[in-house]
Amino acid sequence: MHELTQDEEEIRDAELLILLILGMAGGKISVLHLHKIFFFLWKFHPEVKKLVDFVPHLKGPYSFDLDDLIKNPTYINDCWKYIPPLNSSEAEKVKGGYLKITKKGNEVYNKILHGLTEKAKEDEDALALISAIELIVPLYTRLDWDELLFLLYTDETNKEFSEKSELSKSILKNSEKIVSKLIKKGIIPVEKRESLIERARNAWWVK
Repeated sequence: MHELTQDEEEIRDAELLILLILGMAGGKISVLHLHKIFFFLWKFHPEVKKLVDFVPHLKGPYSFDLDDLIKNPTYINDCWKYIPPLNSSEAEKVKGGYLKITKKGNEVYNKILHGLTEKAKEDEDALALISAIELIVPLYTRLDWDELLFLLYTDETNKEFSEKSELSKSILKNSEKIVSKLIKKGIIPVEKRESLIERARNAWWVK
């Protein structure tokens, strides 16, 4: 087997990260959630930023590279299968289908999770990555699609990725309902309710 080039290594590492997110999510995740979780990791971890590019798109930040790797992996084969949207509802359309881990994928996931955890004992980048995955994935997979997009659109640091979204205005119009759901789930404290609704009203970048 030939030695991988830098570009090939980045493709492989992106596929490994997809599998890490999928495994940490319990073995099934919507394509929307995978994209946004990958985006949050991409924003804050310099090594992840090398793997794919994100651009403003109809659902907010989107990576054509990532979408291709989800549906046509090159190096991490037979570790997940793509499931199309379950029906024609708006929610299913927005979620864009699902990834489901395979038996082989679960075995590979456990191996790479163990390897990354061991590496994190001596490597600060690995520690930062595994810590971020363990924090972000369980939190954001608890969110419904509209809750996930609401938190993304109301964060001004994401404004350049939200301006082209076809969903942002309708999401923000339902801010009170969405915030109530977030409070009920314990994602945000009740005392943050009014400030978060106000932040949605002031999200000028999606007006």
